Amino acid sequence: MTHSGMNDACLRLEAASPDEITARGAGMTLHAGVASSLFGPCLVAQSTRGICHLAFFDPPDRERAIAAMRATWPLAEVIWKDAHAHRLAARIFESARAPEEPWQVFVRGTPFQLSIWRALLGVPRGSRVSYGQLSSAAGHPNASRAAGTAIGRNPVAFLIPCHRVIRATGAIGAYRWGAERKLTLLAWEGGMQGASAT
Repeated sequence: MTHSGMNDACLRLEAASPDEITARGAGMTLHAGVASSLFGPCLVAQSTRGICHLAFFDPPDRERAIAAMRATWPLAEVIWKDAHAHRLAARIFESARAPEEPWQVFVRGTPFQLSIWRALLGVPRGSRVSYGQLSSAAGHPNASRAAGTAIGRNPVAFLIPCHRVIRATGAIGAYRWGAERKLTLLAWEGGMQGASAT
């Protein structure tokens, strides 16, 4: 796997401290809402520390998506602003160009999960990487299966690009938000990468 530094420059990932994890969101205010995207509806939540949740869902699963977001930060105050979510989503998905300011992302996770999520930031747009390559890049060369579990718990879709991970055989593999959506994401990124090269 090559590291272009492109994603690292476009995103700053901050991890919740042990005390913040224990607090379960107490004292936090989340601005959350549902927005449309090229890849279907998505739920976005942002705190003062950055985007802390981004998940795609199919319309019948809206309430389940909301419950999953609340479960991550159960004691946080949630202010619903779909208009704010629409503006965020438009900026996130508008193109493959780098944002004017790096995205701030704030997540809670174990040290192993964080190492996998950080390694994902080194996978360039339009590229694909195997679970084994990713776990090796994260410093865990014999933990490809555990890496798959960590990828499946990624709380911030697209910005932490878990859709770029495929099986060593070249098969697309599973995706938390649906294999068909994963294919669409990869095709879109490939098209944008090709357009930027011309």
